[in-house]
Amino acid sequence: MMRLPVALLFCLVCQTPLHAEELQLSVIAQHSVNDRIWPVLEAAAKRINIAVAARPMSAERGVVEANLGQIDGAVGRSTGVEQKFSDLLRVPEPVYHYAPTAYSYMRPDVRGGWPSLRSYSLCIRRGLQLTAARTRDMARQQLADESSMLRMLKEGGCEVAIMDRNEPAAKAAMAADAGLAQLRPPLEEMPLYIYLHKRHAALVPKLAAALKQMRADGTLQKLSGEAD
Repeated sequence: MMRLPVALLFCLVCQTPLHAEELQLSVIAQHSVNDRIWPVLEAAAKRINIAVAARPMSAERGVVEANLGQIDGAVGRSTGVEQKFSDLLRVPEPVYHYAPTAYSYMRPDVRGGWPSLRSYSLCIRRGLQLTAARTRDMARQQLADESSMLRMLKEGGCEVAIMDRNEPAAKAAMAADAGLAQLRPPLEEMPLYIYLHKRHAALVPKLAAALKQMRADGTLQKLSGEAD
């Protein structure tokens, strides 16, 4: 029987990938936007032959651990994160367009955007930095999740709750309670991005290209429900 030289066997093993690269990425714990973002990310990752795994944690801890390199990145974050966390690189193509929208038992006119809410008490989701920045000088409560926000709103603890345009908990609450309304238009649209630790710099343009292609062929909108 013919035997291959040890050096040749070693080279063959080196050239054979054992498995696709898997990235450990933080997602904001108990945040329903993940349900719309994650299928998009998985599909984009598959197109460039990598695997991804979600690591739920608080919003701040997720970017801190990613910046330290303890995990590979963070998902569903607004622009500007890289200014504070210098070891993170933003994949420049958005993975989702988050549309913060007012929900209320009242009917305030929100066509003026965020300033329209200045005379109302608000409930917002804790840990969403851009929403917190937009409401910094307003009367507000920051709550752990959307269910808590809706409960506080119904009990009169706040007059307006700010959630995503496609928030499932809000849709269910409106179906069960005709008094609750989604106020249009959304206050703004915030593109959300994937951030990777700098050791994965080579993957940034590949993921961006995959996401851009998915948006062009309609896959992204279908998976995320962004066009609903």
